[in-house]
Formats: sequence, C-alpha cells, structure tokens
Amino acid sequence: MNRRRRRRGTAPAADTSAEALRQLSGDELDALYGDFHRRVFACYEGIDDLPQARREAAQAAARRRAEPMIEQARAVHEERVRRLRLRARRWWIATVAVAVAGGAAIAWLAMR
Repeated sequence: MNRRRRRRGTAPAADTSAEALRQLSGDELDALYGDFHRRVFACYEGIDDLPQARREAAQAAARRRAEPMIEQARAVHEERVRRLRLRARRWWIATVAVAVAGGAAIAWLAMR
C-alpha cells in the first residue's frame, strides 16, 4: 500500500475564492481562519531550538511553506472584515433611524 505522508504545516488547499468564502457561515469562516493561523505557526515550530547555522535555513524554508497559507488567511480575513463592516453599517443605519424617530416623537409631544 502506497501512503504519502503530508509535510508538517501543510494541508490540502482550501478554496479561498471570494465566492466560496461568501458561502461559508461565520463560524466556518472563523474556524478556517483559526486553522490557517495554527498551520502557519506550526511551520515555525522548533526553529528556535536549532543551532544558529541551521536556524536561518530553517526559517527560510518555513517562510516558503507558510507564504501560500498566509495569502489564503489574508483572503479569509478580508471576508471577515467585509462582513463586520456590513454589520456595522446596518447598526449605524438602525441607530440613525431610532434617533430620528425618537426626535420626531419628542417634537410631536412637545408641540401638544
């Protein structure tokens, strides 16, 4: 049986296109971002324990392994920020609507 071992810090590529990310729920998006975060930091595990001569080469190799995951994490983060901005805009509109309605009600009561 031929089994391939996956290198530490790598995993199957997730679809981080804008369309695919918009279809994910908020919890799935947060979980995907957390997964990328863990995988990127896993690339750098143990480097500090190496001798100085090997440390720089190990850091460069870890950076090469982590760079695609960092780009994917940035795409996930951009979607999270987009959703938060939409939520903030909706709350701002609701706040203004309540303030206007409240002001109109107070003005109406004052005129009576």
